[in-house]
Amino acid sequence: MNGTAGGLSGPGRRPLRAVAVPREARTYQGHRAGLISRVLASGIDLLIIVAIVGAGYLAVSIVLFLWNPGAFHFPALDRTWFLVSGGAVLFVYLSACWVMTGRTWGDLLLGLRVVNYQGEPLRIAGAALRAAVCVVFPIGIFYVAVSRANRSVADVALRTSVIYDWGT
Repeated sequence: MNGTAGGLSGPGRRPLRAVAVPREARTYQGHRAGLISRVLASGIDLLIIVAIVGAGYLAVSIVLFLWNPGAFHFPALDRTWFLVSGGAVLFVYLSACWVMTGRTWGDLLLGLRVVNYQGEPLRIAGAALRAAVCVVFPIGIFYVAVSRANRSVADVALRTSVIYDWGT
């Protein structure tokens, strides 16, 4: 085998390749993603963040229970605590995902990738800055609806793009 899916198609012939991108989607590969794709990916990411924050709350509750089971009660946390902790988790999640793979789990499921103005993966500073803008001003994603270039406020401000990239 030569590392391609399926090996060679016969003696002296070209290697076979498995192509994961459907024929209909290939024309969009590398183009900037639209609003619906981006909102759906962000929704998936939001569910992940809610699960992480909920797991953190549960972990704190378990520690408090183990510390003093007789006086245990679930901690009463206000909305501000959830927003601040959720924002912090979202910032770390977005930054780490964009630096490591260029995509969050939501982006992965919808075939999206975040790139810089040269079409390259974001570096640490760029990913952190973009994550900060997205956490502080999440409604900026809706600028994609009126932008001719399918760019959000974060994209315009930081010269980034979210492209369709299903990979092969």
